[in-house]
Amino acid sequence: MRAFVFLLALSPLLAAEPITNSIGMKLVPISPGSFMMGQDGPAADYNVKKHAEKFDDADWDEKPAHRVTIAQAFQISATEVTVGQYRQFDPKHRGQHDEDAVTEVSWNDAVAFCEWLSKKEGKTYRLPTEAEWEFACRAGTTTLFHTGEALPAGFHSWPSDVGVRDRFFPAETMPPEYKPKGTKLSLKVGRTPANAWGLFDMHGNVAEWCADWYGPYEAAEPRDPLGRVDGDLRVIRGGSHSMQTRLLRSANRMSWVPEAVNERIGFRVVLGDWPKGEKLPLPTPPLHAQNVSQSLPKLQPSSPDMPFFEGPKPFVKVEPNSFGPTFSGHNHSPAIAECPNGDLLAVWYSCVDEAGTELNNLVSRLRLGATEWESASLFWDGADVNDHAPKLWWDGDKTLFHLVRGLRENLVRHSTDNGVTWSKPQIIQPWSEIGNQLLRTRDGTILMTQDVTTTSLTKSTDGGKTWTSETITDKKLAHRNGSAARHAGIHAPIVELNDGRLMSFGRLNSESEQKAFNFKTPASFSSDGGKIWTHEATEFPAISSVQRQALIRLREGSLLFCSFTDLSANARNPKGMTFQSKNGEFNGAGLFAAVSFDDGKTWPHKRLITPGGPQRTVNGIDRNMFPLSDNRAEHNGYLAAIQTRDGCIQLISSRNHYVFNLAWLKSLPTRP
Repeated sequence: MRAFVFLLALSPLLAAEPITNSIGMKLVPISPGSFMMGQDGPAADYNVKKHAEKFDDADWDEKPAHRVTIAQAFQISATEVTVGQYRQFDPKHRGQHDEDAVTEVSWNDAVAFCEWLSKKEGKTYRLPTEAEWEFACRAGTTTLFHTGEALPAGFHSWPSDVGVRDRFFPAETMPPEYKPKGTKLSLKVGRTPANAWGLFDMHGNVAEWCADWYGPYEAAEPRDPLGRVDGDLRVIRGGSHSMQTRLLRSANRMSWVPEAVNERIGFRVVLGDWPKGEKLPLPTPPLHAQNVSQSLPKLQPSSPDMPFFEGPKPFVKVEPNSFGPTFSGHNHSPAIAECPNGDLLAVWYSCVDEAGTELNNLVSRLRLGATEWESASLFWDGADVNDHAPKLWWDGDKTLFHLVRGLRENLVRHSTDNGVTWSKPQIIQPWSEIGNQLLRTRDGTILMTQDVTTTSLTKSTDGGKTWTSETITDKKLAHRNGSAARHAGIHAPIVELNDGRLMSFGRLNSESEQKAFNFKTPASFSSDGGKIWTHEATEFPAISSVQRQALIRLREGSLLFCSFTDLSANARNPKGMTFQSKNGEFNGAGLFAAVSFDDGKTWPHKRLITPGGPQRTVNGIDRNMFPLSDNRAEHNGYLAAIQTRDGCIQLISSRNHYVFNLAWLKSLPTRP
């Protein structure tokens, strides 16, 4: 018995033989018993690149392992529901072969199938609870898999998403089960041996929806648990092909929104009445959602003529050696918003590897009147889903928006209580990293740039209720280098000019792309709402990886642009830029801001974002130190900027928060 799994399953004596129902589905009887659900022991460090073969460590959401009693017998399908079986419910459903596991069905679709089958046979068909699923999967075992401490050869394969595979597992360290094979992907059920209770494909093939709302475990000994009373995400179990073996363990948990469809997610069914257990209440709200004021503040504008600067102060506050739900390894890609109550919220992704399934969204709150950001707390997390590049935006009235890239779709949520509670996620397409922060134009349209090459903008004309995007069908125009159908670059901030045109600035990564714009940041313009674009080089240096720009219109009417003087790779030996001081020109390097009073034609005021003073080192992204002085500033990070109602500009990098006003930007520093 493994030391970290105190599984006490009572191997049930099956009370009856398997049956075959009216649609040809074989159902296996499962008798009551008890077992330890979850997995204790050493926590995963998620550093897959260092130990590709390792899969025995536990995710944070699998703890604590706790004894569960399954008091009610049930019957469960021996295999995942097949395409042939599902087509008897929905004849139009896509799928290659009748014997394949059905996929591209949402949780709602799976429930509808169960309701149809229940009505057809006059019996109760339903999805398994998460506890029933793990109990049936383990089949009395105490090991990582029902097959033992590893999966036998041939149980698992990685035939798709090979780019992700190759990122984590270079050829010299690639485990045998991940290596390319000559056979094509097959989802045929029952190709690998069944577990001790006669159930096939409990590890891999396709992942499977369960009935429960996803939520944290508690240190209790429940009887027939039913999950949480509510939530945003439904539980998914078993893992699929083309993912890390550790995600196929008996204890592993995945979750996603119930409306989503995915080519790797299917389901199996249970025949039997619902268990008589109880649903758990919602968990205790995280720190950022506790004791939040709902009062509208009376804000005093800062003096427009008095220069003000403060920073850098860290807003990313994560304890060292944290491996979930907060991660100390990599915190990046932030967004910031002012709340109606005057608080600031900053959200970002947290992980060990930014392509990893552990990646989630953290948040910190700076309460009105406070001088320090709170410690980070969990904001959003689809378990085993890379919830990438979150965005946060306030509509200036009552509603905050949170947007994020998900499993195969983007999501948007809304809050009308200053970020305490949020709406159920809404799916929007395309599936893409959202380029930069949102913009509302004078006609009320909300829009955002996209990093995917097949579209330029996603828009809402009804206040964020529905969203549309135009697909670029001409492949010759679907690229990031600046075409007639798309803005140039990625992570592109966007503003509306006074003449109604849209203007975006972009990042081009490769030297060949940058050369086309003379190694300057490209600007893109559209006079028809983003259908046709023209491009030109700006006066500002190009940026590249680990860098993102910010571009907003200030309340005073001017444009604010924040960027970096040098590529991140050149931070140790920067060329810098020329800046003005009270005593003449000087060369400075790092994070800077520029102001334009003529819609970007000229930028008369440029200033390094630094408090000045003697050179010292300051913590930047992921504990990378940077020199800070009169002529040196933070040299990389993803930027996000807003202007709050008091007139202050709130600028964040991937770690630090700066506050200043237009008067400070226009003033001249003393020459270094």
